[in-house]
Amino acid sequence: MQILLTEKDKLFKTKTNIFLSGHLKENNPINLKHLWQSLYKDSLISLNNTFTENILLTIEICRINPGIGLFLLTQVTCLEIINKFADKLLKEKYSDKLLSGENIACFSLTEPQAGSDVINMETTAKKETNKWILNGHKIWASNGSISDAIITFAQTKKHRDKLGITCYLIPSKEIEILKDTPKLGVKITPSNELFIKNLSIPESNIIGNIGDGIKIALSAITLGRLYCAAQAIGLLEGILAESIKHSTKRNQFGKSISENQAIKWYIADMTKDLEAGRLLLLKACSVKENNSSELNKYSSMAKYFCTSIAQKHSVTAVQIQGGKGLTDSSYASMAYRDSKVLEIYEGTNEIQKLILAKELNLN
Repeated sequence: MQILLTEKDKLFKTKTNIFLSGHLKENNPINLKHLWQSLYKDSLISLNNTFTENILLTIEICRINPGIGLFLLTQVTCLEIINKFADKLLKEKYSDKLLSGENIACFSLTEPQAGSDVINMETTAKKETNKWILNGHKIWASNGSISDAIITFAQTKKHRDKLGITCYLIPSKEIEILKDTPKLGVKITPSNELFIKNLSIPESNIIGNIGDGIKIALSAITLGRLYCAAQAIGLLEGILAESIKHSTKRNQFGKSISENQAIKWYIADMTKDLEAGRLLLLKACSVKENNSSELNKYSSMAKYFCTSIAQKHSVTAVQIQGGKGLTDSSYASMAYRDSKVLEIYEGTNEIQKLILAKELNLN
């Protein structure tokens, strides 16, 4: 990995680890908003960051707690959407506040009948003079309960018309946000159901143009897949370190369990896949920073491969730790739960296979 990082990248990584040693300590409660604000104050969050630096930041944080990656992904993605697609007034109102952490953003696309099939969304937006009236039901809205502003999507034309899907920014306090949805993993980042009922918002709250929603959503999801892959790599780094630490200290039948061939093979496979995943993710980052037309292909490959190996080896990590790995408080059990979630959001891994097939002109 090091040969693919610049000296600037290496310094950024070192600075990140120094920060984390003081701010993310075992068993200490984590306030996500305060964490973002601290990252900003220490210049680890900045509009001057390269994409690779943001990915390195995500990896290092997720090595300690993988679930925080979804919070980072959501905040960074929403900031990117506003800076790239919003008009000047909307940028001036929200960009600096999101960057500093004064405001937290929520990304809300999924609906009960519209997951991978985005154009099946039923949330509607109807224009009345210079206002838009929104009605709909969203699920799995990341950061919902801790958010100040929500980037969401609604249909302005007939059902299943992709040319009518439009992106809006709405205030969190003006809609109904249900309690955090209990979920298998990534528990630290809230996911929520949203009910939007006759919400009136001004024309200025549209992001982009009417019908740009699909383009905006897909651009966000493409980058989100790389952050998801970074979560997986951070998680895998964490379980590898835990597996080595536990196996060398745990003695059974007069010797450490790391001396058993089965354990050696588990850890060797973990190490091999981690290195392969890192290289693929950094290749995808290079593709992004060079504005290559292959970004969609590489982001899908990275998301698919990195989350698959994270899930595979988190199972192994629990096995290595035995009874300790079964306790809720263990890193291995948290990684086991979180890794399964990573295979599903930002497009399931089955969807990634379809994207790759399309990129290879196999359709």
